[in-house]
Amino acid sequence: MSLAAEEIAKREWEAMSNPDEVRVRIRVSRVGSIYTPNPEGSLEEEAVFKVFTFGDNHILEKATGYKEHVGDRGNEVTVTEPNEFKRLMVKRNLLSWTLDIPIERCDGWMTPECYERVSRIAAPVLDAFIREFELKSYVTEEEERLINRQSAILFSESSRGVADACEAVSLFCTLGNYWEKFGINKNSLVHFPQREYLMLKLMIGRESDAIRTKTSAKKQPVTRIAGRGGRTRPSTGKRISL
Repeated sequence: MSLAAEEIAKREWEAMSNPDEVRVRIRVSRVGSIYTPNPEGSLEEEAVFKVFTFGDNHILEKATGYKEHVGDRGNEVTVTEPNEFKRLMVKRNLLSWTLDIPIERCDGWMTPECYERVSRIAAPVLDAFIREFELKSYVTEEEERLINRQSAILFSESSRGVADACEAVSLFCTLGNYWEKFGINKNSLVHFPQREYLMLKLMIGRESDAIRTKTSAKKQPVTRIAGRGGRTRPSTGKRISL
């Protein structure tokens, strides 16, 4: 168990130390000179990708998109060609891997000669690497459902936070609070002293409680009393809580 914990810690620290890289691993089996993806395979292969950014996605969608008419009225929509998108994703973002084909890059892209060699490997292996990379680059349907449920709780009028918050809620709250108050971004936060982080987290929590209390007090209904002619006016008496 301790070895497993140590391995997880090393991988997480490696990811934290290289925030611009994403490492993915797949299990494979070897039959002769052919590798095939296999969850129960005896071999593990790793690939390192450059983090897929909003800019990467925007440019690749623009480069691989085309217009298509849909519906009875022939409305025009932009459609992305998925195979070409994935091909460019590999050329743009694959940095290295443990397979015996070295990755050669120039000006931020895989060289044509290198991609020619890469494209010769078994398609299921390359597809498995791409699939794992996409899982770390996009939000899955299951993750979206969880985010929707937890954000509804977080933003409700009587919210006191979310228990066991998912990554999206945790990122939103942590980075939002620390950037707004202290100008601390994601990259600098990982190097912040834990003791000071906990102190500031407590202070942010107490401030939120105080703001919530004040807001709640302002929403208390004002007691009105009837005066002459049946007209009402706010009571000047003090409300006493028992």
